[in-house]
Amino acid sequence: MSCIPFFIVGSVRSGTTLLRDLLRQHPNLDCPEETHFFRWSDPFGTDVYEKNYARKALFKKHRQLDGVENFDFFYTMHNAANRRELMDHYARLFLEARGKGANRWFDKTPQNVYGILLISAAYPESRFIHIHRHPYNVVASLKAGRMMNSQEIRGAVNFWTESLSIVQQFKQGFPDRLIEIGYEDLVEQPQQKVDKLLSYLEEKPLVLDLKSLPVHEEKNRYKDLLSLDDLEFIHKQCGDLMKVYGYQFQTS
Repeated sequence: MSCIPFFIVGSVRSGTTLLRDLLRQHPNLDCPEETHFFRWSDPFGTDVYEKNYARKALFKKHRQLDGVENFDFFYTMHNAANRRELMDHYARLFLEARGKGANRWFDKTPQNVYGILLISAAYPESRFIHIHRHPYNVVASLKAGRMMNSQEIRGAVNFWTESLSIVQQFKQGFPDRLIEIGYEDLVEQPQQKVDKLLSYLEEKPLVLDLKSLPVHEEKNRYKDLLSLDDLEFIHKQCGDLMKVYGYQFQTS
């Protein structure tokens, strides 16, 4: 079994958390809360970069959930020479705190898609999993604002288009380092799709425990949350990428 890390990327509200939790069931795999280490455009080691982690309550909460003490985190950050050293050291602290016995860590931070080239350069041996979901349901979730601040239609759409556009460009240069999975397919056939991912990652098969982690089929809440004007705007902005991923345009 490999110890090389891998990275889950995709638009927010596309099922990255569900996929992480399913893969966490594997005895050799574990993943911390969202790190955002490769998200920011500011160079590592600058005050602007580091202030993100000093000020934001979300990242403090993530460290608590991961069992990483603030002192250990900031000591690691201040002594790391680059983002890979920070990520590697943080993952080690996380695995030690969890005590699960997993040897291989992975990262699930949707917004790290903005730094996918930097991740690729820092981890030239790593692989990526891109999970995508119909833009109607992504936009509907972002407008509803249940897990994040509510987004207006223009911003919600660009969460989806920017993420998938970046992945499309990355695939052209590194087709063998990325595998894609649809959220809709994952919830319909979780065992089969996880089997495929584990084979790609060169990990042993896993029988999923779907009683402790129920998986529900897509509920298409966009039908109650998006207007016809919203749907038409999504189609206008996302139409080309929707065709690439086989997503159909509907008016109801």
